[in-house]
Amino acid sequence: MSSEEYVVNEGGDIQGSDLNDDQYAETEDSPIMDSGERGQVKDNDKENDRRKRSNMLRMITICGISMLGYSIYGAAYNQWIYVRFAKDALGTNFSQVDHLSARDPCFRGNKSESPYKSDLLQAQAKAARFGVWTMLCALIPSLFTNILLGVFSDQIGRRLIFIAPMAGNLIRSAITCAVALWDLNVYYILIGSFIIGLSGDFAAFFMAMFVYTADNTSKGKNRSLLMVFAQAMNSTCYFLTLLASGYYIEAEGYIWPMVTGLGALFLSFVLCLFFIRETLDKSQVQRRGILLGIKSIFGFYFEEPENPLFRKSDFIVLGLVIFVYGSSAGSTITTIFLMSEPFCWGSARLGNINSSFGLANALLSTGLMKLLHMIMGDEHIALLSLLAVIANRFLFAFANYNWQIYTAYAVTAFELPVLAIIRSILSRMVLPNQRGSLFASVAVIETATFAVSGAGLNELYASTVAEWKGLTFFVIGCIVSSSALLLFIYIIVISRRRAKSPALVVDDSAQRYDSETRAERTSPDTGGIINAIGVDYEEIY
Repeated sequence: MSSEEYVVNEGGDIQGSDLNDDQYAETEDSPIMDSGERGQVKDNDKENDRRKRSNMLRMITICGISMLGYSIYGAAYNQWIYVRFAKDALGTNFSQVDHLSARDPCFRGNKSESPYKSDLLQAQAKAARFGVWTMLCALIPSLFTNILLGVFSDQIGRRLIFIAPMAGNLIRSAITCAVALWDLNVYYILIGSFIIGLSGDFAAFFMAMFVYTADNTSKGKNRSLLMVFAQAMNSTCYFLTLLASGYYIEAEGYIWPMVTGLGALFLSFVLCLFFIRETLDKSQVQRRGILLGIKSIFGFYFEEPENPLFRKSDFIVLGLVIFVYGSSAGSTITTIFLMSEPFCWGSARLGNINSSFGLANALLSTGLMKLLHMIMGDEHIALLSLLAVIANRFLFAFANYNWQIYTAYAVTAFELPVLAIIRSILSRMVLPNQRGSLFASVAVIETATFAVSGAGLNELYASTVAEWKGLTFFVIGCIVSSSALLLFIYIIVISRRRAKSPALVVDDSAQRYDSETRAERTSPDTGGIINAIGVDYEEIY
């Protein structure tokens, strides 16, 4: 491989020989710039960095408002749907206990055990099965939508993958609010679920957030840290709102908090239309048909990458990690689990506990990520996060007392965003104009696993809630253990490859930058790739 074919950019990516203005690449054969030209490049660098920081600030603000709206809406909806089915199960008795639903969802009153325990078990099962239908209606169409969004985001632009899921979420929430407000047939909610599926659902939303972060990573910045930071800021907005939503629900019931969330979702959608700037350099776009675009989405797992530092097998193994981990993340039973016997958590406690531990995790995650980067790479951090997930799910599986639930939540302090870290690892393996397709492939994997496993786990909970309500969490723990094992195998394989390879392999977690030299050349002695932008490489012989 000649030195003109690949240039490693500031994020550890390999750029092709057709370089754009943002890459600022030089080879050792390039003429030396005079002081005026060098000053112009530095000015352009500063202006480019300012624009990228502005883009990130806009994106985080708008996505934060969207998450704020979803936090209020989602907290109220997840409790309301259980109470709605409890109303059907209790029949005429519901009117006697309706005023207790937000504070005492088990309707125990002054008794040690609810007199409606058997009816509420039926309500749990019905709510879990309804969750199966809402997931299938949303996730099956989104499987195909995310493929198309991935194809067109690398051709039309990034704004598309922000606007589509925000619009779908807005319409879905409006339909649900109408059903709750006017006491319509609950199955009308499935129409909204289908619409958000057509818009790409949350898989498209996070695909947009991560590809936008990758596009706006400035020189000298660690991409995985920025992705974790972006997700942490969204989580902070989500959990801060959740803290207040519990009291709001207790004071006003379920419907008006849902309507308030709808208003915030509308605001974020309008802001997205007017303030999210396009980051795709359309002058570098190669127009492709839909079939060729679809092939580009899945080609990562069947063809050797253009980046010579990585292998096709790397995409396959990391794709399997996402697939197996995603199989554990599709369940929507936690709220129902905590609202029922023996915990009987009301809206305020649900809001306080979820927000307190979630907010602590969001605020600590960026600092913890930076600290861990001093002693380990991204792959090891992802493995540590998976171990925290495993501990959390097994504690839930065997919990009978509140202190066990608190311990399970405390363990999540070490649960960094696994999928964000893996996305960052994958994004370093491809060219910038392939990131939309790459993240679309991740979104497709997530959507497929959420649809299958989410439906399966909800149905498992509905079938076993009377015998062992924690069985579903036990199964989830086993699934995540499999994902951790796959990642552990990947780490071993990568370590052995580096030990045998004469190449210099990127260790993105230990990047150091030199603003003056950016060239890359091929070493005639080792046949490996020597990078001169200041990235610390592990030299393996």
